[in-house]
Amino acid sequence: MSGKQMALFEESEIQSGTESHKDIFSEWSYSRREMLEQCARKYYYQYYGSSLKKSNNDPQKENLHFSKNLQNRHLRTGSILHFVIRTYLNKLRRGEQWSLDRLLSWVRNIYREDIEYSRRYKRGTPLSDKKYPPTLLLEFYYGFPDAESLSTKAERRLIEALTNFVKSQNLEQFREGAGDTSAMIEKPIYLKEVHFTLRGTIDLAYWKGDRIVIVDWKIGSAGSSDDSLQMLAYAWWAKQEFKHPTNYITPCRVHLADNTVSTFNVSEKDLRRVEARILQDLERMWEADNYGRRALVEAFTPCTQPKICELCQFQEVCPKE
Repeated sequence: MSGKQMALFEESEIQSGTESHKDIFSEWSYSRREMLEQCARKYYYQYYGSSLKKSNNDPQKENLHFSKNLQNRHLRTGSILHFVIRTYLNKLRRGEQWSLDRLLSWVRNIYREDIEYSRRYKRGTPLSDKKYPPTLLLEFYYGFPDAESLSTKAERRLIEALTNFVKSQNLEQFREGAGDTSAMIEKPIYLKEVHFTLRGTIDLAYWKGDRIVIVDWKIGSAGSSDDSLQMLAYAWWAKQEFKHPTNYITPCRVHLADNTVSTFNVSEKDLRRVEARILQDLERMWEADNYGRRALVEAFTPCTQPKICELCQFQEVCPKE
């Protein structure tokens, strides 16, 4: 909804919603703002159209609710990566160190079960009701002609990332930090401020002397995710949570594809900018909420970017224009 898309939400157009409703809509997360920034139509589908509690007059509700369960290969392998790293670190902290072979065998089994399930899935049938169901991959569901090769490439990327995570000397500092009993591994965070609430999940945070180190795992390489907003938002949480000076907070983004670490400097000026960005985001979300709750899908412009649309679980429903 950035650029031209934001023109859809002029102040004079807003006909529903009150200040009290605006006050209620005050929860910010990086993932939600990122989706709004990326594609307004997908944002509507994800948070309104597919929801069983909102936009009840959307005629595509059933299809959207189903499509929400689909995942593209990148999202799925990223989820597996985080799940496996969390498990590995928790076991390591309890004195149980898994070998790389055991870890990779487990990862392959998880992802290949997804692939096999997606190959065999028949449209119109219910999704798996297992306690830990496999994921339906959109590349197979939408009949991509190269679904097999794309999945193989994604698996290879996942294996390389996890191998770097376990073996790299460059990342030893983070594995050691996670071993401390006070370390936080995939910790949900919650920060209540005067005008908003910040929510998220920190992959890893630990004390190193008098410093707080915050770590975010990325399956990709350096340059694929350069936005500092997420890391600075985590730093803000750490400052408020631990009453710690900003110059003693070290956010690190670990790029597992090429075994590199990006470290972010944090200043009070940076955190003031983060607050301003969050408030701007919430203003946009509130404006969008007035349309979303009424299922006015036309107010949410599709991004029409082929690379984004190809990875979207709602591509069958979206007009892309």
